[in-house]
Amino acid sequence: MSPSWRPPLNVRIADGALFIDDEPRLLLCASLFYFRIARGSWRERLRAVRESGYTCVDVYFPWNHHELEPGVWDFSGERDVRTFLEMAAEEGLWVVARPGPYICSEWDGGALPAWLAAEGVPLRQNDARFLTPVRAWFDRILPILRESPAVALVQLENELDFFDCEHPSGYVAALRDMALEHGIGVPLVACAGQGDLARAGGEVAGVVPAANFYPDDASTAIEATAAVYQRHLAERGLPLLVTETNRTHVTLRRLLSAGAKLIGPYLQASGNDFGFTTATNNWGSPLALLTSDYDFGGYLSPSGVRREEYGEARLLAGMIDALGPSLALAVPAEVSVTADFPLPDGGARALALHGGGTLVALANPGGAPGTARIGDVEVAVPARSCPFVLMDWGGIELATAELRLAAAGTLVFFCDGPSQVIVTAPPASEEALGSVEARASGEVLSGDVEAERDGDRVIFRPSGKAVGSATAGDLRLIFLPRTDAARLRGLDEHGAPLFDDPAEVVEERHLAVSGTSPFTPPPAREIGDVPTRPEHLGAYRGFAWYAADLSPGRALLLHGASDVLSAGVDGDHLGTVTPGGGFALLPGHRGGRLEVRTEIWGHPNFDDARLPALRLGSLRGFDAATAITAVHAPHPWRVSGPGIGAAPAPVTSWGAWITARRPAEARYAAEQATSAEADTWVLEFAGLGALVEVSVNGTGFGPVNPLVPYVDVTSAITPGAPARIELALRRWHGEPAGEVRLLEGRRATGWSVALAGEPELRALSAAPARPATLPVRLRAGELRWVRLDLADLPARTWSATFTGHDLKLTALFNGRVVGRLWLPGDTRPELAGGSPDRLTLPGPWFADGGNELVLLAEAVHPDDDGELTAVTLGA
Repeated sequence: MSPSWRPPLNVRIADGALFIDDEPRLLLCASLFYFRIARGSWRERLRAVRESGYTCVDVYFPWNHHELEPGVWDFSGERDVRTFLEMAAEEGLWVVARPGPYICSEWDGGALPAWLAAEGVPLRQNDARFLTPVRAWFDRILPILRESPAVALVQLENELDFFDCEHPSGYVAALRDMALEHGIGVPLVACAGQGDLARAGGEVAGVVPAANFYPDDASTAIEATAAVYQRHLAERGLPLLVTETNRTHVTLRRLLSAGAKLIGPYLQASGNDFGFTTATNNWGSPLALLTSDYDFGGYLSPSGVRREEYGEARLLAGMIDALGPSLALAVPAEVSVTADFPLPDGGARALALHGGGTLVALANPGGAPGTARIGDVEVAVPARSCPFVLMDWGGIELATAELRLAAAGTLVFFCDGPSQVIVTAPPASEEALGSVEARASGEVLSGDVEAERDGDRVIFRPSGKAVGSATAGDLRLIFLPRTDAARLRGLDEHGAPLFDDPAEVVEERHLAVSGTSPFTPPPAREIGDVPTRPEHLGAYRGFAWYAADLSPGRALLLHGASDVLSAGVDGDHLGTVTPGGGFALLPGHRGGRLEVRTEIWGHPNFDDARLPALRLGSLRGFDAATAITAVHAPHPWRVSGPGIGAAPAPVTSWGAWITARRPAEARYAAEQATSAEADTWVLEFAGLGALVEVSVNGTGFGPVNPLVPYVDVTSAITPGAPARIELALRRWHGEPAGEVRLLEGRRATGWSVALAGEPELRALSAAPARPATLPVRLRAGELRWVRLDLADLPARTWSATFTGHDLKLTALFNGRVVGRLWLPGDTRPELAGGSPDRLTLPGPWFADGGNELVLLAEAVHPDDDGELTAVTLGA
């Protein structure tokens, strides 16, 4: 047992509040993920969160980060979650633990192991085929969470209301029962992603509903929206727990004013997706590839730099800590505020503090500053801000300056400009004041502060321009400008403010190239006439190089193609595509040896029915490759349907028919001759925007997805025989029917594959290099290793920015994949989540005997070179 071990926390939820060790708490919670930060930086980042004033971190635990393949577990080194939790406890932070099994988090597969889908396991369902492997995961992670003295809450699942779970109550109850069997004694929560608390938590006893809000920061509806859930939960004796929301502290203040008791901005501590752990997502149109740089602009950058919002964190956290239980037990209250700017919907918000007093929020969501009035008090309110006014609390009658810190006998306030603080304090004796002049001007000790006594009240008016201090009775008051208050670390033993040291200035470094070498893939193995998906071959991350024999064709069609595929024939590059799980049509070729380089960029972290590759559990790679030998435009079309004469059926072109009926429905039929030499037929619907259902020779193929406008109808066609094509078209207001073509061809056969995950790449990267300099140019389709010179580089965490065009890069730092990049150009797909041109080189991964940054570079433009022109390191 570790000497620092302490008993697990006593945490309970009662009377609309959260209690930790019997103390009511209001938690500011920063997302901080051990798997996106090098182990050697864990403590530094945890400490930075604690020094921001936040008292809690929320932490996902990705199942597939620890079960590397079925039954193979790893909780060591960078995956040592027990040590991470011990560090959190030692740094004085509580933890909201989120073990899934599904986590989303823009992580490969949402943390669900890819082998589950490869084995046909139904995901996120109340089904033994899924719950049995989940139990194996929970059997390993839950005991670690149970024993940790830092864990305050355990979240089951994640945003289940975004997913079509057939029996959410049964599923969540099964997860709850596993947690209880493992002795989890802290509250269990389930968060809703789009406000459906019932589906997210299944209305299961013993599981507390929580909500994730991602509003427009300028919206006037934030408070009103949160209040709907706050009131609903309060009726059940539960607090509003906002487990995820935006990072700006203006929005956090507004949620606090609506009565939230836990506020978890996602993502305050940014990171990096090391290895092949990124996901595909629906942030594009709809497809996006997630960047290795995992940074949504939170207050800590991926390299650990404290950004401007970090100071705002201190200001809000300081007030929460200063008000303590009175705020933790506060409830929403009525308040009368007028303003010359648009207030939130329903007016300004206030909280009735426990034990007496009121905290008024003056949210100004708009882009112009203004003035608010509470009774006779006027307060200047900057644009897009939410200052708090404290009334009738702890001897403070009124404070338009905001409370920053409360220590023994000392209150620290900050203000953006002229403010006032009215303190109730009986007059001291004339001898104590020292002079009539001092008594008349108030007890100002120093600084730019005016004061006057009015009976038992002392009115202080700090200008907000300089540090000032004063006394009132037994109280000592310190007034700081906002910028100084944001840098305040605390008070020394004499009660003097302590401020942060100036931020370190890091000089940029420009790396040089030391050499390049050709890339040779690992040995291939034969797999037959079908390009078996990588997951079925036991490859869950990394690369797969497929090769097969291909007939000459007018085009190359890749079937069911997911993630990133680069195709070439006999060394001629045809193109690099990211088709989203559908079909990809590439230029024609002379036939020969086809190579399809497949990269598993990531399994989807979300479930989106618009594209096959965005369905949770969808596999990567592709199903087939066809050399298109002929392209037919079926005609003429016979049209039939409601209001159309049957004999003879009118002859028309595809999509042409005029009717006043809505919806306009018609059935079109045509016959098309086929070749006896072909073995594959695919209908293509170019420009389709309407609903079309397909039938060929009496076999139905269902509706066409306009985002994947191809339908493989091979199973219904006899080579050499006519194909009867019937298409049911349904339109409301003239949506485009596009054009219909029948693609005909022959499939590639005789497939082989070479697989490379991180260990294989590490071995391949040791290839001897020839000297080279920047810029490095690669011809279309070429792969090459590029070595960068890290000599004399200080061992610190660096942010590396890459400049160039039309290159896809995989970066290995001292043998570890630190991430992937896709430099700008016509081929670059939608990239989301952070910078597509930036990676993090962790300081703890530097070695004493020399360091190496090696890039696997691929030129992805179909007919132009790719180029790397610069690599710049900064903080």
